[in-house]
Amino acid sequence: MSKTVKLTDWIFEIFSLQILWITHIFKGFIVLGIFPSIAAVFAVVRHWLLKREVESLYNIFKQYYKENFKTANILGWFFSSITFIVIMNFIYTAYYPEQIQIIMYAAVIFMAIILLIVWAYLFPAIVHYKLSVYELFLVVLKAGFSSLKGIIFQLISAVIIFVIIFKLPGLVLIFGIIPFAFTQTAISIKVFHELN
Repeated sequence: MSKTVKLTDWIFEIFSLQILWITHIFKGFIVLGIFPSIAAVFAVVRHWLLKREVESLYNIFKQYYKENFKTANILGWFFSSITFIVIMNFIYTAYYPEQIQIIMYAAVIFMAIILLIVWAYLFPAIVHYKLSVYELFLVVLKAGFSSLKGIIFQLISAVIIFVIIFKLPGLVLIFGIIPFAFTQTAISIKVFHELN
């Protein structure tokens, strides 16, 4: 098989995964569909990175969507709520008395670091481990604090992807969140392997 054909097949598979991600978000009426769909994308990407055979992309996506539906929704919406609270606190801290501002900013920065770690490893951990919600949270924190290099690489790759998207916004229609899933999952697999 020529390299051109392989590249075309690869782009088609990624585009198909993007379509599955979008359709399953709406299948869960957005609110219940967004986080299981993201988890399913990460699971499929992990499948690809581990070089496992995929007979039907639709079937494997649907399987991962169902498997992670509950856990992805619980953790996704929980940390989204915490993130919203932290952002609101950051915005309104400027209106607090000066003596309280320093304490509040310190607390907000600390929580922001924790949330950065959580969002960096959350979905890779959900699809990598079969653990309870509490155990997954502990694994995510352990992964984040045990590998500063992993967090730095994820941040650098995210910035690079954002810059590319900013320069070529049309790529979002084809690739969506999949470049983020690839980089996060590739880095996370190595970090999780070191943890084990």
